[in-house]
Amino acid sequence: MGRILPFTPRILHTYPVAAEALDHAEGVVLTGMREWVAELKRGADPMLRLRQDMAGLGAPDAALSLDQFLRIVARTARRPVDMRCPRCPRLSEDEQRLLHAVALAQAGESGRAERTLRCGLLSPPGAEFALGPLEGLGELLLGIGLALPRRVFAEEQELPGGGTVWASPLPAALH
Repeated sequence: MGRILPFTPRILHTYPVAAEALDHAEGVVLTGMREWVAELKRGADPMLRLRQDMAGLGAPDAALSLDQFLRIVARTARRPVDMRCPRCPRLSEDEQRLLHAVALAQAGESGRAERTLRCGLLSPPGAEFALGPLEGLGELLLGIGLALPRRVFAEEQELPGGGTVWASPLPAALH
């Protein structure tokens, strides 16, 4: 005889505003992004630190993917990207968007990842070009047991029938 299991909807949470509320995998990606920008601002090669950090986690090649992704973001952004300093306790909306794109690409939802980047942040060709490094980063992180949790980005709202609405973000100030 079969067993009847109750249907329990999966509740997806939005991104927190506090960086400390992120899970470990999200923290690794956020720290990598923030350190990359900080090194670039100092005039240093961001790959040196990124490679060291990722090698310490057991995924040295993830540094290459994250570096390529961030270089595409830097070159194809349609406006200044709000990337906080490494120790900032708050998470910017742009950082949330980038984390969301990584999580979507890691989950095999490249189309949604591209739309997330294209809507209000990157040029359409830039968002498309960013998918390769994003997918590679997602796979490499999974290889060391770092799966980004599925969350709902604040601007993403599901429509009845399965469609998605994307709202354009307001300009964010640089930190």
